[in-house]
Formats: sequence, structure tokens, C-alpha cells
Amino acid sequence: MVPTVFDVTLPRSARSLSSHCWQLILFICLTIILATPSSAEGDEIFRDTAIEDRILEIFPKATRLDEKLAHPPAWPVYQLNELLGYAFESNDLVDLPGFSGDRVNLLIGINTAGVLEGVQIIHHHEPIFLHGLGPEPLLEFVNQYPGRKVSDRIIVGGKKSGTGTDGTAYFDGVTKATVSVIVINDTILSSSLQVARAMLDGFSQSPPATAKTDNYEPKPWQELLQLGYLKRWHIAPDMLEAELGQSLDSYAVDLNFDYNPEDGLDIYYAYLNSPIIGRNLLGEQEFARLTEKLKPGQHALMVFSRGILSYLEDEFRPGTVPNRISITQEGLSMPMRDINFYSYSNSLLPAEYEDVENINVFVINSQTGLDPSGEITLNLNLTLPRNHLISDSATFTDNYQLPKKLFNEAILPEVDQSQNKPLWQRIWENRAADILVLLLGLTVLTVVFVYQEKFTQKAKMFTWFRWGYLAFTLFFIGFYTQGQLSVVNIYTLLLEIYNGFSLDVFLLDPIIFILWVYTAISLVIWGRGLFCGWLCPFGALQEAVAWVGTKLRIKQWKITPSWHRRLLWLKYVILIVLVGMSFYSLRLAEQMAEVEPFKTAITLVFVRYWPFVLYAIALLGLGLFVHKFYCRYICPLGAGLAVVGKLHIFEWLSRRKECGTPCQLCHHRCGINAIEPSGKIDYDECIQCLECVVILRDDSQCAPARVEKKRQQREQIQAVQVFE
Repeated sequence: MVPTVFDVTLPRSARSLSSHCWQLILFICLTIILATPSSAEGDEIFRDTAIEDRILEIFPKATRLDEKLAHPPAWPVYQLNELLGYAFESNDLVDLPGFSGDRVNLLIGINTAGVLEGVQIIHHHEPIFLHGLGPEPLLEFVNQYPGRKVSDRIIVGGKKSGTGTDGTAYFDGVTKATVSVIVINDTILSSSLQVARAMLDGFSQSPPATAKTDNYEPKPWQELLQLGYLKRWHIAPDMLEAELGQSLDSYAVDLNFDYNPEDGLDIYYAYLNSPIIGRNLLGEQEFARLTEKLKPGQHALMVFSRGILSYLEDEFRPGTVPNRISITQEGLSMPMRDINFYSYSNSLLPAEYEDVENINVFVINSQTGLDPSGEITLNLNLTLPRNHLISDSATFTDNYQLPKKLFNEAILPEVDQSQNKPLWQRIWENRAADILVLLLGLTVLTVVFVYQEKFTQKAKMFTWFRWGYLAFTLFFIGFYTQGQLSVVNIYTLLLEIYNGFSLDVFLLDPIIFILWVYTAISLVIWGRGLFCGWLCPFGALQEAVAWVGTKLRIKQWKITPSWHRRLLWLKYVILIVLVGMSFYSLRLAEQMAEVEPFKTAITLVFVRYWPFVLYAIALLGLGLFVHKFYCRYICPLGAGLAVVGKLHIFEWLSRRKECGTPCQLCHHRCGINAIEPSGKIDYDECIQCLECVVILRDDSQCAPARVEKKRQQREQIQAVQVFE
């Protein structure tokens, strides 16, 4: 469906806009949004289906589901009394942010043998799939997982698709979405391994250990080798030939003739997290750099080699997963990734290791469950071509076991079912810092509003404070914490009340919840203005655009009072349509809510399908000519707040008896026409920027104050003259 586009020429005269021009502008903006196909958002792959129905799609033979377990958070799936497997949401088990910074939530099913039965996408916010490539490449990618065992070694975007002779699965990646698909792969495998280890036979693992940080003592490399801290794995030429089934001369293309073939292959590897190993191998400075580079729970493994063959394939690229070499523990694959540690510095190997090659540091994520104090198996998977048609494969393994004294053994606490924390509570704890900053900002704003007469006495300082707070609103509340309130929240609340209210739904986003609670309280005290003028990120963005228009001396379009009053009703009409539509079709109501440009401008920062971007830019562009055009005439959220704000208790904005008669300064200065010629403030439209209060406190701006000041000066002069 192609959006309808009209060729509209704006009037050259800046004195007024005709009714036909206004109608065309609004019609174009709404048409661009409502005519945009929903598939641009990728919504078609997220069916509005209950979680039970989705699980039954993954397990078509299932006849019942048990209640969701607490540890791990998964649903047991049965066919009559036979356990088929488990279904679970990845968000309950792992916290791996995608390219957008948001997690990809997946519904995953595994059977009792640890084989993936299906993967469905519940939610994602990866912009490349939402607004670029579309949902199809993402669906094709996740459809590669059913039938794979959770312990399989899977490489995304390898040189080929399918299964290698060593059992490694090579999955097709998605061009231009490398980060996204790698995160999805890690999310599927990490969450599946957690459930498998907790519930299935053959997947259990000892509690992981952490390296002691106080066990360093200088040791030469030869002693590290003798102690087994640095492992030398020697593969003799006859071993290579026996496993490959051919003499090494048959693979001349892949051989490294800088070495004597009779020496075979030596692979050296070591676990670097332990200071007695890592600090001695890397040197103090480089070990400190590695420690700083590693994320909490990550493990580092150093590998280098010398000999007739390389442990890395020719196609290996720094920063990726190697194909030839891998590690396993208790039969489970532990994905590891090169971190390109020596991309800009040289290794400090001693002289006897000058001829080694491929010095790399690999990282194993905490979600794999690797226990560094347990036995680790290093695997070398060779596939060497004899010619263009025939290749031979062989797999070699070596075991690495470090002494327990290098580690602090983790003791798993007994599970106390009464201490299970709900999801919303865990989310609040994880976002404690954001919540603290937000509450501090709201406290400052409250103090300023309560003592506004004091804070508005110095006009210049207050102006700086207002712009500073708007910047806080735009960048912290908006872009960083994604705290942009929306009309969707209004009809979501109404639907919850209609269907049976549950507070847990709203507690899942602490920033939005706190802002709504604060806004609800402020509506009763001051009206809608506190939110619209101070806490709306898109409103702050409009203020910035209006400031730019002022600096560029763009002439403002004058809207006649009669048209101003008519256009004010438009946002209420939009609100009524949206709320009514939400009771008919929530999906359609959410699509129609795109009349708000918040998602485009604030949530996605204009990285979106072009009609949405055009619409948001058009509204901001109108703000150059009409101050806060969107807020005044279109915003359904502002309309909803204004309706509730009619119940406000106080009218805190100060007025003088001269306001309106004869002084009209505040009426003319008010950018959104919220001050009537009579001097009365329309609190339904006022954004409480406090500019009029600043004027009243400034005897250099307020006309009655200037008159009063001059009168007092004359009386003082007269009094002095009489005294003389």
C-alpha cells in the first residue's frame, strides 16, 4: 500500500493560514501514517496469540501444560502423563542486549533429549529488521534451530551452511545484521542450556568457580609448563596422518613449510583469569588491560601455536568464532569468540617462543556455564582438501585441568521458594540507578514549582534552569531511559480497568510507571502543564525547534482567534477516536496511535521507515512557524491530560489586577495562546513554562511593575525634597 501524497504549496503570506491549507496539512500528515503498511514494523510475525497457544504450536502433540516453574522459569509440556519437554521465554533466563540496546525475547521449546523443538519471536526491537530488511530474514534465521541439540556447536555466518564433518553446525547469517543474529544465537543457546542443565539428564554441571585474585607470584614460563598452567599439546605427524588417512604430502596447499614437517603441530593454551597464569604470561600491564576488557563472569583463554599446521583456518577473521578449534566441558559446547586482543599491541612472549604464530585471546561468556576449575576439553577439527573435490577430516582432543587451589568454589544456596522475586521487582532492582536519577530530577522540579515565586525572581537564571531541565528531559528521560509517555498508555489503562486491573503490567517499566504516578498527582494539583511543559521529551524537542526558529528570525504564522479555538478541538477528536478504537481492536488502535511522532523521534531517534520520519520532521518543521504546533492542536496525550487536569485544585500562576486591563504583555508573549486577552489563564492549554510568572517578578518587563516602580521613585524624590 503506497501512501497518498499531495503537492501542497504553502501560502506566502505569513499573516494567516486559510482553512483549506490547514485541512490539507493535517490530512497529509495523518495519511502518511495511517496509509503506511503495518508490515514495515514487522508486526505480522508477532501474532496476538496467548502464550499457551504458541507453546502448542511448538509441541503439536501436547495435551496439557503445567504451571510455570520458578527455577528455572519454564512450562513443563505433557502428552497425557508423558513429559515432552519444556517451553520458556529467553527474557526470563538471559540478559543479552541486542543492537538496539533492548533484549530479543524468544519463546523456545526443547524436548527431553535436549533437542530444540521450535523458536518463536515474542518481541524484538532490532531496527534492521523492523525498518530495514523486514521480518522475513529474521524468521528464516530462527527457523534453522529446530532439530538442533542445545549442546551443539553452532557458528553463525560461517563459510558454509549445514553440518560439518566434525558435527559443527554452520548457520546462514543475515547480511547487515551481524550483531543482531549473533545476539539471538547466544540468547537461544544460553537460555536453552540453562533449562537443560536444570531439568534434563546428561546436561547437569558442577557449580562454576571463580579465579582467586590474590594468588600471584612470579613464575617463569618453563615452570608454568611444568605445573600444567600453560598446556603444550603436541600432535605428531604420524598422529595427523593416521587420523586423516593420508600422508601430509597430500595436503601441500595447507601446510606451513616454515616448519619441519617432522615436528608436527604444537598448540599452547592457558586460562588467563587466574593472575598466577595470566599475569605471568601477558605481563602486568597487558593483564590489567585484559581484566579491564573482560565483562563480569567472562573467561579468557590464550591460544598460540607453531608447526606444520595452524589451529586457525585460513578464512578466520579477528573478532569472530574459530571453526577449527573449540572447547567443551562435560560434553557441552562452550562458544568462544576472539577479542582481537593484540590488534594494536605486541605480545610479550619470551625469546624461545619467537617463532609461534596465531597468538589469540578468546572469550567465553558467563551464560555458557563454564566451570574453570573443572576439566576442559580443547578440540581441533581439521578438514584438509586433497584437491577441489576431495577433503579429509579428523578431530583431535586434549584435556586441560587446573588445580582447585587456584579457584574459589561457588556454593549454590538452597532455593527458598518464599524468596522468589517477581519479574517487575528484578527489573526495578536492575534499573535502580536510572530510578534514582529520575526521582532526583522530579524532586528538583517539585521544589521549583512549590517555590516558584522565589525561583522566578531572577529571569536569566531561571531561563538557564528551564533549558537545562528540558535537556535532562530530552536526553535522559527520552533518549536514554525511553520514558516518553504515550496515549497508548491511556487506553491500555482503560482496558486494564475494563478487563480486570493488574498493577504488575504497569510495574514492568519503572520509568514509565514513576512518570505516570507523578503526572497523575501533578494533574490534580497543577493541571496538565507540568508534564507537557517540563517532562515530555517530544515537547522539549519542540521547544528547541522553536528556539531555532527564533534565532533564525523565521516569521511566525498568525492564526486567527476563531481558527485557534476550532483547531484546539482537533486533539480531543483524535483522542476519542483512539480510545474508542482500542475497545474494538487494540492492534488497530496502536497503529492509529502513530499519529504521535514519539516512537519515531524519541524511541527510534528517526531511524525508521521513511514515511514515519517524514511525518515527524513535518510536525517539527511546522513548529518553526507555529510555536509547539503538535502540542497545541494534534497531541491526543495532551488532550487526555487536559481532561483529567480540569480537576486541578490550585491555580498557582500569579496574576495582577492589571493583567488584561490594560496590560496585554503576557497575552502577547505566551507562545501557545494560553493567556486570554482578559488576562485569564486557560489551564487546559497552559504548559506552565512559568514565563508569565517571570515577567510579573521582573520590574524591567512587567508594565504595571514598571509603573509602580516609577511611582515609588517619584515619592522617594518628593520625600527627600520635603525633608531638605
